[in-house]
This record gives sequence, structure tokens and C-alpha cells, in this order.
Amino acid sequence: MPAANILRLKEISRRPKESLAAIGTDDIAFIQGCLTSANDEIISYAYWTIGQIGIVNPNAVAALIDQAFSDLQSASEKVRENALFAIGRTGRAKIGIVVNRIDEILSLHTDTAPRVRMSMIWACENIANTDAELFKNHIGIFEKLLDDPDEKYVRPEAPEIFRVIGKYKPEIVAQSLDKLKEKLNDTCKTMRIHSAGAIRIIEKNLKETICRK
Repeated sequence: MPAANILRLKEISRRPKESLAAIGTDDIAFIQGCLTSANDEIISYAYWTIGQIGIVNPNAVAALIDQAFSDLQSASEKVRENALFAIGRTGRAKIGIVVNRIDEILSLHTDTAPRVRMSMIWACENIANTDAELFKNHIGIFEKLLDDPDEKYVRPEAPEIFRVIGKYKPEIVAQSLDKLKEKLNDTCKTMRIHSAGAIRIIEKNLKETICRK
């Protein structure tokens, strides 16, 4: 049964984007049932599937996002990681379901699992693409993640949230430029590359903002 459930979830999640809007109520009911499984692999893949649907058809899975927020406290690292994926992708497409719950997402910046901390950043990037202003009072958290001890997942991703916010609201991250420039000498090559990209976007958009005034 677990294998069959995962196979069906994979089939749903891999449908072409143009077909996602046609996902039926029976598919949503199946996914919802998977969220109550005793098997963490099934739950985590259900959240992956929700994220794949949510970015295109958020209304179809919006009712399942409350459970995703609850599962941010799951004992399973993979469930927490993919619950964030579902929240970020669906929240990007339907900002109202996350607008008052940013603190719950950000609480995972201290998660013990590097992949979960990375997924938290990635979820914020998705949401910031729709409303960067939501993170105006939380930039300090992202600056701390620039110094995260994990070099495989977290530090390479951390500069990217500054790039995304800098694309839309560069003034929010202007004060982080000095910190990002420090990271141009980081031991992590990907972080150096991503920091340079974030700096370039922030400075470019700051200049354009000044020119428009």
C-alpha cells in the first residue's frame, strides 16, 4: 500500500502544468488522506505534490495548508522540509494563506536539520516573489543564516533571499550589503557566487529607485 500511494502521488505531481487545473476532487481527497498516514514518506511526498499543484492552482489545495503549518512541528525532517515546500509554493500563488503566518515559517531558521533550514529560506523566496514587504522586519534572521555552520545546504541558499527581496524592495535589504560583501570571501564557493548576484541586484535596483525619484 505505501508503494501504491507514493506511485499515485508521483503521478499526480508529475502531470504537466497545463493539466494541474483539472485535478479532481478525488485527487485532492486522496492527497488529504495521505497526510494522515502513519508513513512519513507518504506524508512528505503528499506535501511535495501539494506544492506542485499549489503553484499553479492554489485554490485546489489551500484547505490543506493548515495541516502543512501543523506539520512544521513533525518529528520527521523530510515532512518538515516538504511542508515548507507546500507552504512556499502555494503561498506564492495565493498570498492570503500565508500573509499572517510568516513567523511560523521563520521559526524553522533554527531547525536542527540543514535541509529544513534551507527549505525555510526557499519558501520565503517563493513568498517574497509575491510580497517582499512581508519580510521587512525579519532581515536579521536572514543575515544570521549567512553565517550558518552548514556549507552544503544553508549557506549556498542564504544569499538568494536577499537577491529576491532586492529585486522588488531593495531598500529593505540595503543595510545588508556590507554583510553580503563580507561573504564574497566565504569558504563556500556557491555562497560567494550567490552573494555577488544578490549584491548586483540590490545595488542595481537601489540606483533605479533613486533615479525614479
